[in-house]
Amino acid sequence: MTTRNQKFLWLGLTLAVTLGLLWQFYPLPDAQPRVRALPRSGLNFAGQDLTIPPGMLPLFGKAQVVKRGYQVADQRVIVWIIDGAHNRHAVHDPLYCLRGDGWRVISQNNFPVEGGEARLIRAEKNGHETDSLVWFSDGSERYASALRYWWQTTLRRLTLGRSGPEPVLITVQPVSGAPINWRQLTDQFTPLFEL
Repeated sequence: MTTRNQKFLWLGLTLAVTLGLLWQFYPLPDAQPRVRALPRSGLNFAGQDLTIPPGMLPLFGKAQVVKRGYQVADQRVIVWIIDGAHNRHAVHDPLYCLRGDGWRVISQNNFPVEGGEARLIRAEKNGHETDSLVWFSDGSERYASALRYWWQTTLRRLTLGRSGPEPVLITVQPVSGAPINWRQLTDQFTPLFEL
C-alpha cells in the first residue's frame, strides 16, 4: 500500500470515528409517542402493563420497552414492543433471542399484515411448542427483516432523523403456549398492526 493510500485510509477512519462520536450526542426523536398511542382497551381487546423481569432489564439498557398482556376476544397474548432509539443493540433478529434461550426453531413463514408482513415463528423447547409473530414497524410499513431494520436505523442516524421515523420491534406470543388464530387476532386487534 502506498503512503498516499495510507493517508486516505487514516483520513477516512478519522472522519468515521469523528462522525460516530458526534452522532451519538445528537438527540433523535424516538418512537414513544407512537408506542404510547397504542390503546390498552378497545372494542375487542383489553390489556394491562406487565412487569419486565429484573434479570432482563440489563439486556435492554436505555431502550424503551413495553410489555403488555392483552385479552383479544377469547385469545390471550403477551405483546413486547422495543424502541431501540436510545440503544440500537437491544433490537436484533428475534431468532437470536429464541435460540439463546434454548428454543429450536421448527419453522418460520411470512405472514401478511396491514402495511407489509410479519414473520410467524414456530419453536420447540423441552417438548413444548409455541408460536411467535414478530415484525418491525416504522408506523407506515411493517417488515420482518432485521437487516432492513439495521439499514433503516443506520440511514436515520446518518441523516439525523430526516429519513423517517424510528422503527420498533413488535413480538406477540400466546399466554402459556395456547394456540392462537393469528388471522383473527390481526382482524380484532387492528391498533397493534397500525403501530
